[in-house]
Amino acid sequence: MTAARLRKSIFSVRLPLRALMACCCILLPLVALPQPHALAATTASDDFDRANGSLGPNWTDIADGGLAISNDEVTGTNAGGNSGDLWTADTFSSNQFSQLTLTSTQETGTQWIGPVVRGQDNGLSCYVGIYFWNYGNPELMLFLRNNGNWTELASAYATAPLGAGTELELEAVGNTLVFMEDGTQVITTWDDTLTGGAPGIMANGLAKAGDWSAGPSGFQVSYVSTTSNGIQTYSMVSANNGYGPQTLRVLQPTDPTPGVPHNFLIVLPVEPGMGDEYGDGLETMQSLNAQNQYNLTIIEPTFYIDPWYANNPDDPNLQYETFMTQELVPWIKQNLATTGNEQIWLIGFSKSGLGAQDLILKYPNLFTLAASWDFPADISSYDEYSDSAANYGTEANFEAGYELSQSFIDEYAAPFQANNRIWIGGYSLYEQDVSDYDGRLTTAGILHSTEVPTDAAHSWTSGWVPLALAALAQDSQNLSS
Repeated sequence: MTAARLRKSIFSVRLPLRALMACCCILLPLVALPQPHALAATTASDDFDRANGSLGPNWTDIADGGLAISNDEVTGTNAGGNSGDLWTADTFSSNQFSQLTLTSTQETGTQWIGPVVRGQDNGLSCYVGIYFWNYGNPELMLFLRNNGNWTELASAYATAPLGAGTELELEAVGNTLVFMEDGTQVITTWDDTLTGGAPGIMANGLAKAGDWSAGPSGFQVSYVSTTSNGIQTYSMVSANNGYGPQTLRVLQPTDPTPGVPHNFLIVLPVEPGMGDEYGDGLETMQSLNAQNQYNLTIIEPTFYIDPWYANNPDDPNLQYETFMTQELVPWIKQNLATTGNEQIWLIGFSKSGLGAQDLILKYPNLFTLAASWDFPADISSYDEYSDSAANYGTEANFEAGYELSQSFIDEYAAPFQANNRIWIGGYSLYEQDVSDYDGRLTTAGILHSTEVPTDAAHSWTSGWVPLALAALAQDSQNLSS
């Protein structure tokens, strides 16, 4: 039987191919560190340790038919098709997880079982992560069921037979979906078809499982690997920085300069994903040994679209300001602090230089210092650049929250009038913008430092970073003295 025919037989329906742009998939056989659910602990659970029969009043059978309890396990009841149940004793937000424990590998043929999230319409619509026996060649798979129609959302993940005690977990956070085996992400993707609904379990044939739990889910960071030069990579799931998991990279000091206090430096990328047309910010820091020279833990997140570090009012999955301030910084403080007194510095250029200025002006108690180089400070419309509209969303949103106008700067000036906390410098594309911004800061009484204007390539590697780091270190020392 061909793979296509086999997948058809799993559900007794045709599985149409999903359009390429409908989801962005990454298969990640990760080495994951234990990560708690960020928002809350389990709120629903069942060990099925009771009399044989239906699952009981906390559960609602799906339209295909309900599951059953047999010898303290939950089991499918339709030998030739699907069955399942949704936990309806509680109300869940869209951000939710569902986890079950396998009890044996003794499935047969095309049987499968797995956790469900966002189940609705009597189970005719939901996301399902399945352990598919596949005639002894098992796979983990992730599907959208929408009005009874099944669509595979990502390529299947081949696995060895999974033994009793294996935990399978499916999470929905914003439009991001993560399917995990024993805490390791094996399939990740995004899909925005379903919101709301309830978690549960679904099976094909007479497949069995053991304990089940579910609850709310949220921002999570899971370790992936470390390069030979010490850069740690994490997979990051956020409802605010969505369209699939994003990458978080961290570079920690290993031989810091004696007597230099430990601080954080957030490198703000200027491109989406791991784009490096303008160089690699974190690699630039590593090549300068900045982590040791200045005793910095250096952090760089990625973003799905070109980041202008704004919240888009029309897309809940593109809330980059909220991500930076309410998710990333708290995670940094909780997981990377060594003293608890670390300052948080920002560094960027071009659009990320503008983002650094917006962030520090609006959040002076969160971010300590910011360095921006060759950035479009005179941008006056949300769609002035080809990629700016996607993040700002609307003209009203841009003007109210992000335009570096004199009135905007004046509004946030007070915390910056006693000490230098801002460095601006250099030009390639935006000499006039940087000069104009210098004047607006001066007019507002904001103390800041600048370099002698220097024309250099619009890149992380053109030589401006050492100047910015030295200025940040000096300003940090002045603040601490």
